[in-house]
Amino acid sequence: MSSNFILENPIYFGSLKVSGRVFKTATHETLATDEGFMTDEILEFYRPMAESKLPLIITGNIFVSWQGKSGGKQLALDHDDKILGMKKLADMCHLYGTKLIAQINHGGSQMRSPAEGITDYPVTSTGRLHPTLLGISRSLKLEEFPDLIKSYADAAERAQKAGCDGVQIQMAHGYLISQFLTPGTNRRKDKYGGNAEKRMNLALEIYRAVRERVGPNYPIIAKLNGCDDRPGGVKVEDQIMLAKQLENEGLDAIEITRGHFSTIPSTLSGKWSGFIKRQTQVGMASTFPLWQRLFMRVIAIFFEPFLNHNYPARQGFNVSYAEEFKKALTIPVFSCGGFNDKASMENAVREKRIDAISIGRGLIANPYLFHHLYHPIPQAPVCDYCNLCIGSAGGQLGVGCFNPKVQPDRDRMLKARIFHSS
Repeated sequence: MSSNFILENPIYFGSLKVSGRVFKTATHETLATDEGFMTDEILEFYRPMAESKLPLIITGNIFVSWQGKSGGKQLALDHDDKILGMKKLADMCHLYGTKLIAQINHGGSQMRSPAEGITDYPVTSTGRLHPTLLGISRSLKLEEFPDLIKSYADAAERAQKAGCDGVQIQMAHGYLISQFLTPGTNRRKDKYGGNAEKRMNLALEIYRAVRERVGPNYPIIAKLNGCDDRPGGVKVEDQIMLAKQLENEGLDAIEITRGHFSTIPSTLSGKWSGFIKRQTQVGMASTFPLWQRLFMRVIAIFFEPFLNHNYPARQGFNVSYAEEFKKALTIPVFSCGGFNDKASMENAVREKRIDAISIGRGLIANPYLFHHLYHPIPQAPVCDYCNLCIGSAGGQLGVGCFNPKVQPDRDRMLKARIFHSS
């Protein structure tokens, strides 16, 4: 491995050669149609990243079935009519040499209410009242598992037909598979609940179905929590056991993250002043009842200082978990979590703590970030982790940078398409 431009060294996910070691991690775009179709806005969000030859883009979570739709304006691969739109994104990425992986997901109970037209409750491992969304869910019935598992395989096949370079199965962040892995949310007494081996059965069965459908050579990666950061959370040794079994069955790479969205902000770090207000004004909570929004505003007075103290911005806050997986696995292990600084990224890879870096907020602030690591330009926008992008997610606005100190430089750079140093 070259020590000079270490982040530009290629890496392999099975048969897939990725040209470098900085990737776009999944972030919900909130830019699809209400039915989940691709839009020009999504293409234009990703185009600058591809233009600057970002090695790999992982899409925001794509719902595998209408039942699994967890948010508004979310991309879908629930029917064949979504293939053409996904092909537009894959073709655009390939035009610039960027690889595209589709993240497939089912929201489980992590939704405020079911998608339009569904009269049933959201489904999960063990029915409950969601602690932050206050939605009621029900336990999946045994006879429902085959169709659920098939929906993942169907979605993966559609991604393959669309020309995506692989799929990522979302097994983290408190979505459906994660709800089965976490003992605090899975209290089943059948084959899908109990000890760690039983709780991982759904994840393994979904992986096997996807692998059988797309074939032995199509890249499949997984996203796993190293830590749930919630009461009754999963143990890292149990997650490593699952990762080793997935590797033994042909998984090609794994991304390590942290937290459940039911315990926001355990998935994040950064600055929190004004975060909850932003959520209730334009973000996911803007649709909550007035009483709940007012209650959130009140607790923000006490809660946001706690967040600023306990979840401050720092580089690579998931690496400590990821390196435990890397010690146990031979497939590539990469990690998201606050990376923004070239030296920190290089050190994490050079020291073999992880194999690659995945970035969300840093690339939202500067879509040309990968190119600028080794070809810097004056006044390039730099994310300061104000979290206004996340505070706005899932609501009235599409993904974007809303930091008044960063956004002007970003807009100026993108308008002039300034990503070259000369």
